[in-house]
Formats: sequence, structure tokens, C-alpha cells
Amino acid sequence: GKAIIGKEEKEDWPDGRTTWVATTKMPLNDPDGKIIGTFGVSRDITDEIVSKERIRESELLYRSLFENSIDGMFLMTEAVIDCNQAVCEMLKYSREELIGLTPDQFSPEFQPDGRTSHESAMEKISAALSGVPQRFDWLHTTKNGDLIDAEITLKAVSFEGKTLVQAILRDVTERNRNDKIQQALFDISEYAYTASDMFSLYHKIHEVVGKLMSAKNFYIAMYDEKSNMISFPYFVDEFDPPQAPKKLGNGLTEYVLRIGRATLIDAQGDLELRRSGEVELIGAPQAIWLGVPLKVSDKTIGVIVVQDYENEEAFGDRELNILMFVAEQVAQVIARKQTSDEIKKIAEELKQLNTTKDKFFSIIAHDLKNPFITILGFSDLLLTDYSDLSDDERKFYLEEMKKSAEVSHNLLQNLLQWSRSQTGRIEFNPSEIPLASLVKVNLELLETTAARKGITIEHELQNDLIVLADEDMLNTVIRNLITNAIKFTGKDGKITIHAEEQGKYAEIRVIDTGIGMDDKVLSNLFRLDISHTSFGTNSESGTGLGLILCKEFIERQGGKIWVESQVGMGSKFIFYLPLVIHE
Repeated sequence: GKAIIGKEEKEDWPDGRTTWVATTKMPLNDPDGKIIGTFGVSRDITDEIVSKERIRESELLYRSLFENSIDGMFLMTEAVIDCNQAVCEMLKYSREELIGLTPDQFSPEFQPDGRTSHESAMEKISAALSGVPQRFDWLHTTKNGDLIDAEITLKAVSFEGKTLVQAILRDVTERNRNDKIQQALFDISEYAYTASDMFSLYHKIHEVVGKLMSAKNFYIAMYDEKSNMISFPYFVDEFDPPQAPKKLGNGLTEYVLRIGRATLIDAQGDLELRRSGEVELIGAPQAIWLGVPLKVSDKTIGVIVVQDYENEEAFGDRELNILMFVAEQVAQVIARKQTSDEIKKIAEELKQLNTTKDKFFSIIAHDLKNPFITILGFSDLLLTDYSDLSDDERKFYLEEMKKSAEVSHNLLQNLLQWSRSQTGRIEFNPSEIPLASLVKVNLELLETTAARKGITIEHELQNDLIVLADEDMLNTVIRNLITNAIKFTGKDGKITIHAEEQGKYAEIRVIDTGIGMDDKVLSNLFRLDISHTSFGTNSESGTGLGLILCKEFIERQGGKIWVESQVGMGSKFIFYLPLVIHE
């Protein structure tokens, strides 16, 4: 006896159609209230029912996709209304913890573009709600504080009768990291070909490695097999100062040099290696250490190292593989540089050989020929006109012939010694030599030559000086320097030989009161590639070969030589030789 209003009823028709109606039915009563019939109105609501069913099915499908998506998904306005399991796993939060949070609450305070996360998030959500889809990169923070790179898509969706923002989060941290690695490796390869010097290459490599892993402590060690020394051409460390070259020891660097393979060692591994005697602790102890060998033609020539003093998880297989590639690039550059240096060295040696050859033939063609012309000329005069010449004339010719013979003899001696030094046939046999005694012996040999020009030779020698030198080479040096001083000092001039201790060296000075030299002559004095003939105060010719020999012999013995001079003020030749110092 009650009215039914808006009841949905299904109707199946003989032709197979199904329709839906909304029916309102009311009882018809007689005056006594007895039901005598019904009155009803039906409205076709088939389209509405179909539409609702489609919406319901769509929402069920959306919910299924939402829950099962591998991408993280949010439904939100300004705050999170719902989220799927993928985003919970990504951000390390539970669903209950995320609902009600705004995006900036699980993001760093600032995004990479410098804007605050709150301001930027609200702006993008507002744009999406107004019908403008958004796609952008974003930094999120997980519950445990890790940063992840996310690619975000926002768009407005209708859900359960409300307009919401659907946010899809795709974790691109690994992709971005791999992109950075590829770019970094490309940069290293490019630097390897364009770096002007090795240090700038090492610095660039350090910068690039620092973008991929912890590199606050980074160094490159190089091993020299001949000297058994390790050098550190690049060294950056939080605690230890730059390392000086050192003899091969027993540290982790040497361990990698020995085994020749990449090694990742944590604090426990380091302790075990020390207990076994494989390594010793050098420098501050580290939480983790990663060393990769530098190899050229399968030969380990160095090690590239990163270490971290605090975070024992700073390095793993990924960092090891990256550093192995870096080491390969560095080794290739070193190999190219070694080849280039070898080519330059050979080219320089060839140039030096050509210069030596030219100098040799120049001396033979000019300086050695002239004395013989004098000897031949005067001897011919003596033979043909002997009876017509006076005793004084004969004596003059004989003296000139003797001087020319002496010049030729001295020049030939220097030529022979020089040619032997150039071909490596002069052995270097250093011994302990009393300097004063050796100088005095050479002075006695040259006293007669000096006396002919009225030149006085004095010496101021510290008697206890013992030098480490090759005796034959040192005799040549002393003899040539004194002979040179006699040649360019006039009648009644003075030559002083002075020797004294200067730290770990003996300083020897040969000082004359001769004609001196101008700047041009000084600049060319020890150069093989500049040929010149000079003449002494009695027209004695000089080739400069004796001084070149002096320089070669002094430098071969670990010393150095230079000259101070002014025109008309004489010259001062100064050279150093290592002293023998007995403790």
C-alpha cells in the first residue's frame, strides 16, 4: 500500500534488447481506503544506466591501472589524496604517510633551477588544474634522505565526480647517472687529446671523476722502474699533504703496482692486508680505497686512486668500472706522450749530430788549416831563401812556425777529445781528487806559455777541498780555461785561480785582466750551432771548442759553468763541482 518512487527496473524485450526505466508507482484506493488498483509512470533511463556503468567500469579500470602501474602515481589537489604502491616503494614512505603531504614535503627545499620546491610545485599543480598539462624534471627526497631524479607528468582528471591532478613519477636517477657517465667519459676522451700538458689533463680528469663519485681524495702515482721511485704528479687529499717522490715501499699503491689489477679495499680488507704483511699503513687510515693500475703495453706504470675516510660505501663495482675506463684513457695519453717525447729526443739528437758534424768540418776547413798554411809558408821561405835571410829573420820564422804548431797541437787535442765525447768513447770515472794539487800541476805545465807574454798567474786555493770528478776531464777543463785566459790577456797581465767551499760544492774561478767580451760574444760562448773564430792578444786564433768541452765535462760531473765579462775589463769563468764531504 506504499508508493514506489524512481525505482530502476530492467526490461528484456523479445528482440533481445534490454532497457531500463525509472518507475514511480502509487496505489489507487476507494473511499474506504481499500486498494483497488495502481497508478504508475515509467521513464526510459537506459542511456543514463549505460553511462553510469561505463563510468564505473572506467573508474575500476583506472584504479587497476593506478594500483598496478610500474610508475609512481599520485592523485592530488595541493596535497596527496591517494598514491599507488610504486610511488611508496620509490620514496620509501607508506601510503598512509604520503596522504595529506604536499610535494615540497618530500622534496629538497630548492630545485636545481634555484626556485623553492613549494613555490614551483604549487605553480605547476595550478596550471594542470586549469587544463594545461605539465611535464618537467624534479628532485624528490626519499624518507631516508636520498635524492632521486624524477621525470614528472601532471594532468587534470575527473575521478569520483571530482577534478583532481594525476601525477606520474618516473625515477630517472639511474638513467641520468648513466648519461652523466657517458658524457664524463666522452669529456675525458676529448681532454686526453686536447690537454696542453699532463697536469692540466689530471686536473680535468679529477673534475670529471668528482661528478661521478666521491673524489675529495684523489691522486695519480707514477712508477719509474730505473730509479725504483714513485712520484705523485697529481695529489689532492683532505688530510695528507702533497707527496714527494719516494722509493718503492709497501703501501696500497705499491700493492696495486705489484698485482697489476684494479682493487677495492675497505677498512677490514686493509687491516687483513696489513696483518698478512702485504702492505703497511701510509698516511691517514681510510674507510674505503679504490686503486686502478695505469698500463702501457701490459706494463703497469702507475696507479690512479680515490679514497674516502668516512663513507665505507662510497665506492662499488660501478665506480671501479668508471675508474678503469679513466685509467685506460690516462695510460693512452701517457703512451702517446712517451712516443712523442722519444721522437722529439731522436729529432734533437739528429739535430745535435748535424750541428756537431758542421762544427767539426768548419774547424777542419778553417781553424786547423790556417796554422798549417803558416807552417808551410815559413818553412818554404826558409828552404828557398835561407842564405839570404838574417839570423833575426830566421828566428822570427821559426818562432811563428812553433806557435802555429802549438796551436795545431792544442786544437787537435781538443778535437780528438771532443769527437770521443760525442761518440761516447770517453769513460766517466769519478774519484776523490784534491783540487789544489790538480790545479797546481796544470799551472806548472802552462807557466812557460804565460811567461812568454809576461803574464803573472796567482792562485788562492783552499787546500782541503776534495772534489768528486773524473781526473782526465777535470785536467782538460782546468787546462783549457787557463789557456783561454792566457790567450786573451795582454802583456804583463794577470790571471788568478781561486777555489773555495760553497755548501756542497767547490767554487772555482779563473779570473783574467784580458780584453773581455761583449754581450753578443757571451751569449754565443757555449753554443755549438754558432761558428766563430776569435783572436787573442798575440793574434792567437780560437774556435771556442775548448770552452764547449769544458761545459760538457763539467755538466757531466754534476756541476755548472758560467762567465762574467765586460769589454776591456777582463773575464771571470766560474764553475761548480760536487765536494766530497766526510762526516
